[in-house]
Amino acid sequence: MHAWTIFPANIPACPQRRERHPMLMKIFRVMKTTYALLDPQNEPRSVNAGKHIATFGCAGSEVFIHFGLSTETSTRFAIVLRDMQIEDKVQNLRILVPLELVPTVADIRDFVLARLQTTLEIFCNETECELARQVWEPVQVQKYHAHLLDRGVIESIDSPDLPRCDLCRSWLYYCGCCRIARCPFSCDGYPPWRKCAIGPCIFYFDGNCAECAVGGATQCVCQALWGCDDCTPETPDDVSRCRRCDRSFCKDCSYIDVCFHCRSSSLCHDCSEEASENARDVKEIFLCKKCTLRHCDQCTTSRTTSCAICKKTYLVECDDTSDCDPCWDQEG
Repeated sequence: MHAWTIFPANIPACPQRRERHPMLMKIFRVMKTTYALLDPQNEPRSVNAGKHIATFGCAGSEVFIHFGLSTETSTRFAIVLRDMQIEDKVQNLRILVPLELVPTVADIRDFVLARLQTTLEIFCNETECELARQVWEPVQVQKYHAHLLDRGVIESIDSPDLPRCDLCRSWLYYCGCCRIARCPFSCDGYPPWRKCAIGPCIFYFDGNCAECAVGGATQCVCQALWGCDDCTPETPDDVSRCRRCDRSFCKDCSYIDVCFHCRSSSLCHDCSEEASENARDVKEIFLCKKCTLRHCDQCTTSRTTSCAICKKTYLVECDDTSDCDPCWDQEG
């Protein structure tokens, strides 16, 4: 029998997030649905909860997935891949795997078969997770080419093992979690990937496919930044928080003003409207129309001046005339 324990996600075999097993999110998705259907009080809330144990592998010709609690020695659920069924060993019943999970379970089966057939070996500095990624990436390249063929956008596959898009010839990208292969220009018709805005993180560099990006949290109200499950408790350096509502805002967001020098922020625009004029937490930050940077009243000792014509505000050090350039040109 060949078997691999993939949960808890922080087992010594995968000490770093950058080395996570490509089947981690797929097995978590199956485990979460299984418990939600048959044992909802023990449904896992996140990959890092540490409450569950998941083992998958092959015994003879049978590919299996086993789920249980870390406080128990016996297996609670078994996924019978041959019949696409979920077996509850406590209640002694079987149910069909939900249709939306069938492709995920099939991927796990394909991985186990590919892992058993590989001639690759784990070297002294490698982990099982690293080897699993090496095994799974070529399989995903072949699946990418087959996907384009099934969609009818190509007539044949010239190089099934070449990690390049058949249409734009760009090198394929791999999801930072499940290692699925995708075209960076979405020639395959799939939605764009999400990248974790908080580095260092595997998803900061590689990005996350739509299926693996279901967790995490948006890091800005403008939806421009997203953080993965592991990093959402942290705040990246280029993200500011409103001191009143505690929402996050990216450095380019128009919903809040941030001082270029000290990175301190005013209240967000929603909170500024609600706050009274003499509220102590309202920080004065203005945009210089000449240098196009935002400055707070504490970081600049320069006086401000306004264009006599359009009334736009400037730092005195940024302009030596009382009129702004566009207005000066018009007057001339």
